[in-house]
Amino acid sequence: MRYVLVAGAAVLGLTGVVVVAPPAGAGSATQAPPVWKLVKVNTLPRDDVLNDVATLKNGSVWAAGHRVVNGKVKGIVERFDGKKWTLLPGVPALDLTAIAASSPKSVWVFGQGKASRWNGKSWTTRSLGKRFATADADALNVKDVWAVGAQMASARHWNGTSWRSFALPGQASAVDIYKARDVWAAGLNGSQPSIMRWRGGSSWKPVPLPPIALPSPDAEVGFRDILVIGPKNVWAVGGISWEGANEEGDDVTFSRTLLMHWNGTKWTTMVGKTGGQPYTQVTPDGTGGVWIVQGAWNATLWHVTGSGWKSTPLPRKPGTDAVLSSIARIPGTATTWGAGFTVPQGDPDDPSANGAFWRAR
Repeated sequence: MRYVLVAGAAVLGLTGVVVVAPPAGAGSATQAPPVWKLVKVNTLPRDDVLNDVATLKNGSVWAAGHRVVNGKVKGIVERFDGKKWTLLPGVPALDLTAIAASSPKSVWVFGQGKASRWNGKSWTTRSLGKRFATADADALNVKDVWAVGAQMASARHWNGTSWRSFALPGQASAVDIYKARDVWAAGLNGSQPSIMRWRGGSSWKPVPLPPIALPSPDAEVGFRDILVIGPKNVWAVGGISWEGANEEGDDVTFSRTLLMHWNGTKWTTMVGKTGGQPYTQVTPDGTGGVWIVQGAWNATLWHVTGSGWKSTPLPRKPGTDAVLSSIARIPGTATTWGAGFTVPQGDPDDPSANGAFWRAR
């Protein structure tokens, strides 16, 4: 095997695996990447964690997760309206794993087996099925919301009246609504990554993908996120992991990054060198490129434009480590928000996690 360095990213020289070509005209060689800043760290008693973030074109930012109160887990939804931060009242007592918003009066949050909608004043909770654990969700409008279940070949769709169940041709970790009756999801199917598409009707269809050469028979390959910018510009990111022995003979977990890009004609694949943490998030930057998050714990942020790849570490306060759970761009702008949490450095089990927000613009 050989490694080559192209556009700032190390890639593995496997048969059929090449470097993805970023969209033409996306940026220039003289442009510096936008600066990421740590905007806010919560100071709530005990610990609180933010798992997902959503943004609206009015500039508001919404994040969902959980906090611990008197030893019990309670949901938390935090909103920034452009001027002030608010903790929404009456949030369901669940660890909220996903959030999707189409307006300030139609915000959905998801926990184990349930979905709750904020109408601007109060919450209404509905069942998704006891076993349905939402991994990701997206909302187009008040009558078109999709959620996919972690490690489940199943999706749920809100049509404005009720949640309907749909079988998937694979397990989905992420979902992205491109437009009405055109929805994409990504995850895995057996030992290969999987992308699925719904174009109305009663069923999801698999999207044909080039196969991935596995570094080990027990390797796990899957996508963590998907972004549909247009019919000729689709990004899916994730990773490959497998068990093996290092040079000292110790059992360790190896990993590589995985990225696929659709240009309207073919899929191009990029597989990173061994040792790279998986890609976890991808979102447009508002100027023709994309942001890609690598890892979650003290993540690396990649800005991908027509001039190549540029990386920046996730900023954090001295003496802390940070987890970046999710990123989302404010529609119509080049402002991107991230949500997650920070903990005292070197102690991921310390019961004093604080929800945190980051911003790039």
